[in-house]
Amino acid sequence: MRGCTEFPMAVSVILTLLTIINVKASGEYCHGFHDGQGAWRDGFQCPERFDSAEAIICCGKCELRYCCSSTEARLDQGTCDNDKQTQDTNTGNKDDKNSGA
Repeated sequence: MRGCTEFPMAVSVILTLLTIINVKASGEYCHGFHDGQGAWRDGFQCPERFDSAEAIICCGKCELRYCCSSTEARLDQGTCDNDKQTQDTNTGNKDDKNSGA
């Protein structure tokens, strides 16, 4: 008899947790990229807060990415070559460590 009362309690706890954390299905991730002017734009998860719930596909061009619901407009991000952020901050440190030895 004890098992019968634990099951409804577990279900209600799980439903409460799902409601609290607002679980929803996520779409594609649009990778960070350099726009047409060379400025770095951070990546984002589709849909963004101002998109419709159906906008789960990363669309556009390599220089201008956005969320949409059209599979025909889907951006194949693997073909883009502007999604590598330059990291010059650590290049000098390795040389400094080796030259002091």
